[in-house]
Amino acid sequence: MPGKTGKRRTGRAKRETGSRQRARGFGRSQAPGYNTEERGSSDYVKNSVLRKYLEPDREREQELQRRKKEIMAAKQARKEKNLKEMKELAASRVSYVKKPFAVRSKMSMILTAAALALGGGGIYQAVTTQGQASITFGAMGFCSIFLSVIAIWYGIIAFWEDDKNYILAKLGIGVSLLMLAAWTGIIIIGLRG
Repeated sequence: MPGKTGKRRTGRAKRETGSRQRARGFGRSQAPGYNTEERGSSDYVKNSVLRKYLEPDREREQELQRRKKEIMAAKQARKEKNLKEMKELAASRVSYVKKPFAVRSKMSMILTAAALALGGGGIYQAVTTQGQASITFGAMGFCSIFLSVIAIWYGIIAFWEDDKNYILAKLGIGVSLLMLAAWTGIIIIGLRG
């Protein structure tokens, strides 16, 4: 090519250069102690060893791929198992956040609070007047007993509502029963005294 200083060597030129070097004594066959049969077999061994380390081992790669697939499948199975266990555990738990309160249990709690307020007011006045309270405070005590009975009734019928949170009903029934027991004790002590 005109304009280029360097020449590109073709395959023929390379072969000619190699043959010139061998003619001058630079070839392998001219080297002292060179045995073509031994040299050829050792070159083959070297090449096969190099090929073994340089070329990818197909069987090993396939084994690694198979192991990766097994590991991924095991991880996926473990993940699905954990998810299934979590769903089963969540289904067996009682969640008070999701379930609304029973309407009658709210009423039971309101009546229990009113009974506590009326009963507490009546007892406070009776204690401050040293047992000489007016009839109004006695009526507050009897209203407290009446409201406690109604609160227990509302607490019981709150359990008839399906799939609701009954904690307020249980609390209302428990407190109302304690108040009724306390009022019964006070009335018995008052009648004997």
